[in-house]
Amino acid sequence: MKKTIQTVNQVNAPLDKVWAKVGPGTNMDKWMPIIATCSVEGNKRVCTTPEGATLFETIEADSENKIFKYTIDKQDFMPISDIVGTITLKENGNATTMHWDVDFDISEENEPAFPEIKQNIEGIYQMAAVSLAEFANA
Repeated sequence: MKKTIQTVNQVNAPLDKVWAKVGPGTNMDKWMPIIATCSVEGNKRVCTTPEGATLFETIEADSENKIFKYTIDKQDFMPISDIVGTITLKENGNATTMHWDVDFDISEENEPAFPEIKQNIEGIYQMAAVSLAEFANA
């Protein structure tokens, strides 16, 4: 079953500084609370969590429109699949509005876990906005 989670958070840093940290796809371990390591080679990114789960991703950045998209090709972290995330950044005075949406499939047997998954993702993205502001302003 296809699901979408849409979030909007403010990043208290200017758009250009935020895009400089998000756009390359590197250093995600510096601002995403659930990422311990991050490496990028070409358009492939590999991230690990503190618990040792690994996410293999394909990334794509649109610098002109400040859109960063990733597809999680393989992961052993969550009971979901076919994950596509999109981060869209918009200038908001001296801050940045971050729209972070994620689409994924969840099996019927895991459907009862959706409210908890949604709450966790929303919380993680909110924490990421705070950490991203600190990292962008450093």
